[in-house]
Amino acid sequence: MNSADSSKASATSAKRADRGVIAACAAAAEELAASREAISLLEKENSALAARLSDEKRMNAILNELNETRRAESEALRRTVEAKNETIAAKDAAIKAQDELIVKLKAKRSSPWKRIGDILIGVGAAVLIR
Repeated sequence: MNSADSSKASATSAKRADRGVIAACAAAAEELAASREAISLLEKENSALAARLSDEKRMNAILNELNETRRAESEALRRTVEAKNETIAAKDAAIKAQDELIVKLKAKRSSPWKRIGDILIGVGAAVLIR
């Protein structure tokens, strides 16, 4: 017997009680191991999600910068087209002014008889000078 002389004898052996405690401890140990594995997996997933969030933030910043660049480029192109249109309008105005000048000069052109008279005067002046 394992008990002291003064104690009463127990009908339940200590080994049976120990088996229950051992089984409970083993179950708790298995649950702890499973919890640690789950925690490890969750930490890995959390780390991957944090990396993905960081990548998304960087991509968002780059896309915002690209959007601003495209807006600036679009504005520059719009101003370029406006300047081109102004240049074309100025050229059209110059061409119109030249056309009007040509019409005026054609109207001022002397008649063939006047030209013949001018030539004869020139010939006469040349004869007199000699």
